[in-house]
Amino acid sequence: MLSLFVLPALGQQVLFTEDFEGAQPGFTLNTADMGSVPGTGGDNFWMVNNVFSGGSGTLDCLGFPLPITIPATAAQPAGITSANGNYLHITSAAGVASGVANCHFAAANGLCVNAGNHFALMSADVSTLGAAAVSLDFWWLCAGGANSYGEVHYSTDGGSTWTLAAAPGSGYSNQPGWTQQSVSLPAFAGQASLRFGFRFVNAVTVSANDPAFGIDDLSITATMAINGITTGTPASSAYCPGSTLNVPYTATGAWGAGNVFTAELSDDAGSFAAPVAIGTVAATASGVIPATIPAGITLGTGYLVRVKGSDPATIAGNATAISIMEAPYAGEGIHLSFCESADPQVLLDFLPGASACGSWTDPAGDPMTGVLDPAVAISGSYTYTTDCPGDCPQDQAILIIDIVPAPNAGDSTSVLVCSNDPDLALFSVLSGMPTAGGAWSFIAAPHTGIFTPGEDLPGCYFYTVQGVAPCPAASAQVCITVENCTGIEEQAGHWAGLQWLGQEGHAQRLAVGTGQPESINVHDASGRVLPIPFRRDGQHLLLDLADVASGIYLVRLVQGDRAGTVRLVHR
Repeated sequence: MLSLFVLPALGQQVLFTEDFEGAQPGFTLNTADMGSVPGTGGDNFWMVNNVFSGGSGTLDCLGFPLPITIPATAAQPAGITSANGNYLHITSAAGVASGVANCHFAAANGLCVNAGNHFALMSADVSTLGAAAVSLDFWWLCAGGANSYGEVHYSTDGGSTWTLAAAPGSGYSNQPGWTQQSVSLPAFAGQASLRFGFRFVNAVTVSANDPAFGIDDLSITATMAINGITTGTPASSAYCPGSTLNVPYTATGAWGAGNVFTAELSDDAGSFAAPVAIGTVAATASGVIPATIPAGITLGTGYLVRVKGSDPATIAGNATAISIMEAPYAGEGIHLSFCESADPQVLLDFLPGASACGSWTDPAGDPMTGVLDPAVAISGSYTYTTDCPGDCPQDQAILIIDIVPAPNAGDSTSVLVCSNDPDLALFSVLSGMPTAGGAWSFIAAPHTGIFTPGEDLPGCYFYTVQGVAPCPAASAQVCITVENCTGIEEQAGHWAGLQWLGQEGHAQRLAVGTGQPESINVHDASGRVLPIPFRRDGQHLLLDLADVASGIYLVRLVQGDRAGTVRLVHR
């Protein structure tokens, strides 16, 4: 009777049994494998029956009947299942023709018999995948001799090729009674297609004895490795929600073809009461499971990861600890504008909630401190990239920053004018390269920006240039003092033709007529005499005021008993 077992991989497993009591034994008889004589047409062949008794008969030898005597086959011991029932054995064509079909072979007579080998093999493969060791156990007998003996062969490719298994002595012989044999080789384990075959080697001899080769109560037993899983240690001990990780594991034992290994995550207290599957892999051997930490999971330091198998259901005997930490956050990029006159700005202040473990680059891609000085900065993209500890994905934010030029109202100044001076364009006395197009005001009321002595009130006149947001408006003031200029004799009646003709670069041009001044003094608004170089240009004088500040100056010319004074404005 054939039995083929597929059992859970725990300890000893009987993979195959055959006691030859079934209607269809699990062996194919008399094949041509290993150069054997196929079929039952030779002098000997394999058969299955329950015949143990011997007898007599005749053997045709060169056309002459030759009497033969066939001894009985030894009875089987109680240790054999269905003792003295059906068994697999060699018999002879002459014996069968004479009505004797027990275990014997014609060569025992020693005359008129051709040499020949005879093979019987398992009809189906067994799988020994996952087995640590495999043994073939059977009962056998064979008296035989040096040239007539049995052999055990095995195949790991479905019977395409055969290898001789270890055998006692020169083969299975010199054993007229039933004995049990166990054969175990390392090559038997871990095979997807293992099967066994028995060969009877029958060379021409006159010294061989019956019985021939007989087999019964055969089994194949595997010592299976107990299924187990060990969870390995991921590359890092800290991850973030959404992080990916590889969970290594080591699997032992035999696993079903449809087995799935699953990486499971505990809660933040290390409990697997409600584990979360974070990755799977269909496999039957050790490997790595690609996994992902769920988004939105609670942060914590007490998480555990383990691996379980599905076929058979097995849970890792250990778990590895990990922490789930907050992912680096660079903040949300925004568009900013700063006036170039603004104070230095800490850019991280504009990324609320951003992780402080990061670095900045400017629009050119160069590193920067993260403090922006609008006075020297340029417009463009300023990038903040986190560089926080752990294997969490880093984050990046971009600030688009516009540096807006500040308005320029020029530098404030003070001006002294005489009550009888001509109109003064206030913009002309501002220094610092002010921006044109601004607005003038006086005592909070708009003003034309033209000061008319004797009509406009003295005081501070404000010049305002509006800024482009976020720049505030810029203001400068021109403070005017008006005097009657008494005690200073001006040109009338004293120096005919004396006149201020205006400014040429840093030089001031005076018309002096035909007079030839003996001395020229230049006074500032406080009355101090300034050393001013000059030169004559026909009836004009050119005064070089390159080294003096903008303002109103008086020039006094003296020739004999006459003198003349003229006022000029230097910008």
